[in-house]
Amino acid sequence: MIRLLLIVGLLLSNHARSPVFAQERSSMKEGAPVSTHNNRSEVAVEAVGGNENGNRCTKGRKCEKNVGLADAKESVAQQSPSPEANLSASELASQVNNPAAPVTLVQFRNVLVPNIPGTGGVTNAFQIQPVIPIHKSERIPFLQLIKMTLPVVSAPSPVSRTGLGDLQFFDLVSIKQSWGRWGFGPALVFPTATSKALGAGKWQAGPSFALIYTKVENLTMGGVLQNPISYAGDSSRPAVNNLIITPTFTYNVPGNLVPGHWKDGWFVGLSDFNITFDWRNGGAGTIPIGPQIGRVFSIGKQSFSASIEAGGVVKRPPNTPNPGLILGFEFSVIIKPHRRNQ
Repeated sequence: MIRLLLIVGLLLSNHARSPVFAQERSSMKEGAPVSTHNNRSEVAVEAVGGNENGNRCTKGRKCEKNVGLADAKESVAQQSPSPEANLSASELASQVNNPAAPVTLVQFRNVLVPNIPGTGGVTNAFQIQPVIPIHKSERIPFLQLIKMTLPVVSAPSPVSRTGLGDLQFFDLVSIKQSWGRWGFGPALVFPTATSKALGAGKWQAGPSFALIYTKVENLTMGGVLQNPISYAGDSSRPAVNNLIITPTFTYNVPGNLVPGHWKDGWFVGLSDFNITFDWRNGGAGTIPIGPQIGRVFSIGKQSFSASIEAGGVVKRPPNTPNPGLILGFEFSVIIKPHRRNQ
């Protein structure tokens, strides 16, 4: 029975969907202050010692006018809204639902299975998932996404345990293309579970790959593949070698199709429950599927995303119980969306 609960726990796990990071300034803000300081230096030289008689030259007065113009341009640049402020609710929804997009957010996700045969209650996994982009710099010439997932798992009787699960770490190099994004990087799992029944007890490492297509307006589709493999840990526990696919398929509903005041920011699609293939069991697959609906909204200047999903397992390994209905709830705090040109 513990083995069956571990399979369900693997099903419920999700990739970290990832804060201190470097944000590039806009070209206007980079250029204006430098130009202004240089002009002021030239004016000081010409105005004070610009000729033998020490008089202020006409050229100097013209430079002073240029300084005033530069100051005005700098002030306008500082008061102009940032590129992020101009993003629509639909664009924010596309970013949040794109696991390869450089969006800074913290997602809270809860997945529960009301009644697994042979258990005495609800199986629940609450996940905290921060996403932290690391932008290009002189030392790192490519964009990275750091994603972590810390699960808090509650398993019913006969296990009757509640505590931390295994920590998942995901570092993705995200590369933008005309059709969307793709990326690669390492996937790590750390044996942080507070009970044997809540984790695999193994140190794991493996490759990851992401492919997201966004060329069609309002549509985001693709997935993230991870294959962590155990290399150390409790020798009494079975080895781990699983391919985990987190699918993405969402469509942003145009505002003119939704009546009422809350018409913007809605999206629909398929659930993003993990699809798992166990290579140590002949590639036996666990495939859940179902619908999802959600909305991006703002309270004041802070943006959020909330969604609900439901589904069931359409394929599972032989001799394993059917978990039945699976429910998922997601709530994300969008700390920093990315610019359109990133």
